[in-house]
Amino acid sequence: MTDKVRTLNQDDWKRTQLRMPQEQYEAVMRYAEKNNLSLNTAILELMDTGLKSKIEGKSGRSIYFMDYNCVEEYENEPLCKQVERIEQRISELFYRNPQYELINIETLNNGKKIRYWYSIPRSESARD
Repeated sequence: MTDKVRTLNQDDWKRTQLRMPQEQYEAVMRYAEKNNLSLNTAILELMDTGLKSKIEGKSGRSIYFMDYNCVEEYENEPLCKQVERIEQRISELFYRNPQYELINIETLNNGKKIRYWYSIPRSESARD
């Protein structure tokens, strides 16, 4: 967002009420605090970034997901130990690659499969 936009008077703005999931609200609040911004300014900056990436057709990051099938990989261990071992693998991946960002992690098939979504810089992506 440019400084010019911030200097507009109240008549130049549109007022709206925005509802968002609690988790997303908390993420925006963390972004605002980290960047020393008001909640309103943080939302505007994030919207501006998102709109620009949609219009230009590139976000600067590529999204991937990985599945681990606990039962097949460690069939002689109890499920809780299998999950613990896979969680350790995932932690090590993000420790070794701080430029990666974890998006989501979920369990499937009653905990027998773990799927995690992450993004990497587009410059490191083999497919983009």
